[in-house]
Amino acid sequence: MKRSQAFSNKLLKVLVVGGVVTIAAVNPFFGLLAAKVIEEELKKRKWKRFKDDLYYLKRRGLVKTYQNRDGSYRVTSTTEGRRQVAKYDLEDIRIKIPQKWDKYWWFVIFDIPTEKQKGRLALLSGLRRLGFIKFQKSVWVHPFKCRNEVATLAKISDVEEYVHWLVCRDTSAGNYLRNEFEKRNTIKLVS
Repeated sequence: MKRSQAFSNKLLKVLVVGGVVTIAAVNPFFGLLAAKVIEEELKKRKWKRFKDDLYYLKRRGLVKTYQNRDGSYRVTSTTEGRRQVAKYDLEDIRIKIPQKWDKYWWFVIFDIPTEKQKGRLALLSGLRRLGFIKFQKSVWVHPFKCRNEVATLAKISDVEEYVHWLVCRDTSAGNYLRNEFEKRNTIKLVS
C-alpha cells in the first residue's frame, strides 16, 4: 500500500469514528487534531497534500464534503467509507483465547433484511475468520467470550440492530459444537 494511501485510510477511519468533522478554512486540521492516531502525520503534512487525501476519499465515494457559509467544510463518511474501514478493522479483531475454557457457548443470532446483503456478507466473513461454527443459517457459535468483538463486527458491517448474542452453558449440541470447533480451529478446548 502506498504511503499516501495508508494515510488516506487512517484519515478515513478517523472520519468514520468521529462522525461529522468540520474542517476550518483557516486551520484545516482543527477538526481532526483530537484524533491522536493521525496527529503526528498531520503535523508533517501540508494543506495541499491533506486536501489531495480528502479529494481521493471523496472521488472514491468514501466521504462527502459540504461547504458551510463561513467557508469551513463539513466532512462525513459514506456507507461505502464505513465498509472500507471495516475491511481494515476486521483484520485487527481477535477473540482472546483463555487457558481454561469455562464451558459456556456464545451464540450469535441474526435476521438481516435483504437490502443489507453486503453487511450480512461482511458479518459472515468476519464470523468465519474469528473461528465461529455455523450452527444454523443465521446462528453461529463460539466457545470464548466475544461480546465486544461481535458488537464491533456488527457495527462496522452496518447491521448491528439485527445481530444479537446469547450465552448458554448447557446445550444438546455441546459435543457437536466442541468437535466442530476443535477440528475447524485446531484448538483443544481445555476446561
